[in-house]
Amino acid sequence: MVVFLDALATLGWALGAAFVVFSIGCGLYVISEWVEEYPRQTRKLIQCSVWLVDIVHVLAALDRVSLWRVVASMCANHVYTLNFETFPLVQTTSPVLLGSCALTVGNHFMWFFYFVQNLQHPFGHVCALMFFCVWLVPLALFVSLTPVDASLPSARRGDEQRTRQNMFKTVFARFRRPDDARARQQSLHSE
Repeated sequence: MVVFLDALATLGWALGAAFVVFSIGCGLYVISEWVEEYPRQTRKLIQCSVWLVDIVHVLAALDRVSLWRVVASMCANHVYTLNFETFPLVQTTSPVLLGSCALTVGNHFMWFFYFVQNLQHPFGHVCALMFFCVWLVPLALFVSLTPVDASLPSARRGDEQRTRQNMFKTVFARFRRPDDARARQQSLHSE
């Protein structure tokens, strides 16, 4: 009987994790819709979040977290703001975007290895610092930036209609079923 309960518990955890991932994906999709509608407010919100994350970094440094890592992480957050020059449009091959992506990965691993070496920090503190100081600004930019290729006004190219789409939708568009896209296009043409 213990084997059955273990299997049931594992299934419950797997379904719970899948539900959480699905919920986060839906939430990001809703946020990306809001970002498309209000790009000016989004830019101001992300700029304010950079300064708030700086305050969190300073408070973390006062809590005896590695000072040089705090300074490096703050610098990375300010490099991300270089994407605001053409906000919300972004060239997917621009050095600023590619550098921001590299800094995000580097920042994540820098803090990951710090916390692996210093196990005295509680798990909740590690998660909070990673979310607010490492992931918040890059995730906000990822959801809000629009690739230049997807920002062209509606233009027909064969049967395909191109519309403005943000980075989040562009990256995850490949997961849609092709028959769903065809059905949507047919309904657009029939209207």
